[in-house]
Amino acid sequence: MMFSTWATEMHFLQQPSSSLTFNNSNNSIVSQSSQSIPSMAEFLRQIDEAEKTEDYYFNFLEGFEKQRIRVKHLSKLNDTQLEICRVTAVGDIETIREAAQKYK
Repeated sequence: MMFSTWATEMHFLQQPSSSLTFNNSNNSIVSQSSQSIPSMAEFLRQIDEAEKTEDYYFNFLEGFEKQRIRVKHLSKLNDTQLEICRVTAVGDIETIREAAQKYK
């Protein structure tokens, strides 16, 4: 009786989680549902494509690169910090923030 309880518990513990995997390359747990973060150039091109603005947002790339800003930083920047990156129009700031939310 004790063996069957132990075996059942061990079987339960050995079932892999559907949402987590063990990444042996850096010994950390990685969520499979996390979205890969694009480069800043890819991110800005995605906005241009979604907004149908040709290279309008892509032209902000130099300002972001000069300040060493990555996509993962965008949702944390305040208006002043975005203005330092040459993003000054309120609509542009809001569009970039909204697009960056999925990479928080």
